[in-house]
Amino acid sequence: MIRVLTPVGKVVKTYFDPAPRVASLDGLVLGLLDNNKWNAQKLLRQLEQELKATYKLKEVVYLRKPYFSRPAFPEMIEQLATGADVVVTALAD
Repeated sequence: MIRVLTPVGKVVKTYFDPAPRVASLDGLVLGLLDNNKWNAQKLLRQLEQELKATYKLKEVVYLRKPYFSRPAFPEMIEQLATGADVVVTALAD
C-alpha cells in the first residue's frame, strides 16, 4: 500500500492597514535596507542618488544585512524604525 501525504497547510491571512504615504521626502530621513544580494547595493545606491537629486533629504541611513537568507537583526530594524521617516528595502539578484 502506498501512502500519499499532501504538504498543504491552512493559510491564515492577517489584514492590516498600510502605512500612510508621505507627501514629500523633503526634510525626511531615508532608510535603506540592503538584503546583501548581488545587485541590492547597486539598486539602492542608484535610488539614493536619484532621490537626493529630486528631494532635499535630511539624511540617509544605509544598513546592510550580513546574510540575505536570514531576517535583519532586531537592532537594525529598531534603528530604522526609530531613526528613519521612510524605509526602502531591496531584494535584487
